Formats: sequence, structure tokens, C-alpha cells
Amino acid sequence: MPEHVITLQPGEHALYQLRIWLEDDGGRPRWRASVKPPHEEQRRVFTSPDALLRYLESCLSAVEPSV
Repeated sequence: MPEHVITLQPGEHALYQLRIWLEDDGGRPRWRASVKPPHEEQRRVFTSPDALLRYLESCLSAVEPSV
């Protein structure tokens, strides 16, 4: 779960820097990813697509619309 909650107005957006690459893991290709959330200095690294998607879903559920 993200340490902070992002508050957005309708029409606003939050920019997440996403990097995805393929690594050789003993002859088996493995997807890796990293994400830099807004307002955070450190990137988060993921060793599977499922872990990345779980994190992104948790970010979306933590957004509080300020309507």
C-alpha cells in the first residue's frame, strides 16, 4: 500500500514513471519493472508483472477525489 494518498481534482492527473525490461534468469526470460511514484524520490522495483499490477491497483484505490 502506498505511504501517501494522492488527492486529485477531476481532470487532473498523476505521473508515474514506469520502466519495463526483460532479463535473462538462467536461460529463462523474466520481466522486471520499476515505478517512480509522484512525490517520491525512490523507485520501486518489481520482479513480476503481477506484483507491478497489484501495486498500481493499490495506488488507484488510494486516490481520493477532492470533489
